[in-house]
Amino acid sequence: MIAAGCASSPQTKAEPAPVNAVAPAPVATDKSRCDANGKKVVELDINHDQKPDVWKFYSSQTDNGTKVEVLTCKEVDLNFDGKKDMWVYYDNSGNVTLEEFDLDFDGKSDLWAYRQNGKKVRDELDTNFDGKTDIWKFYENDKLARIERSTKHNGKIDIWEYYEGGRLDRVGYDKTGNGQPTVWERAPDEAGDKEAPKATPDASGSASKTDAKKDAPAAAAKPDAAKK
Repeated sequence: MIAAGCASSPQTKAEPAPVNAVAPAPVATDKSRCDANGKKVVELDINHDQKPDVWKFYSSQTDNGTKVEVLTCKEVDLNFDGKKDMWVYYDNSGNVTLEEFDLDFDGKSDLWAYRQNGKKVRDELDTNFDGKTDIWKFYENDKLARIERSTKHNGKIDIWEYYEGGRLDRVGYDKTGNGQPTVWERAPDEAGDKEAPKATPDASGSASKTDAKKDAPAAAAKPDAAKK
């Protein structure tokens, strides 16, 4: 349970302004990396049912006068139903730039994991499978730093979670719909809070308590098959 935090309390720090009040813009990705046109495609049958389950796309390039085959994309049928459920995009150095998943196997992507220089920088999840992202996870040096949620699934952020050292530090809630947090809750210290702090006043000046478990939806679990 997260304890409500007061900004004037000596146990708390000043709350940062949220980075986004509306849904972050999609990260640009070169989807042509998974286009078979002009590429060599290698098919693999993982479960030996005489049907391909993995497709690897290679592009011919010249490196120091030598022709080389560069992996640009990998597609995977995770549940062996003949439909592709996972797409992995690579740059010319062999680093993964994007992992895309169809978590409910309905033919539409629901999870996008972005990487830069080999490190995860952002996850986007569509938890209600309506084709729109409603949870954004941001990473710094491969560690979770912030989660933004649109609990109404309307593209507007109404919950901000901040993490420090891999631990949840504080949560902000937009209770008025103005795009800014009006209530903050702070996670208790590791040693345990001797006295529960008061609730942070909202925009009207009144104090309110919230239940993080009730307001914050659970994020979808992410498969990690892309590294294999």
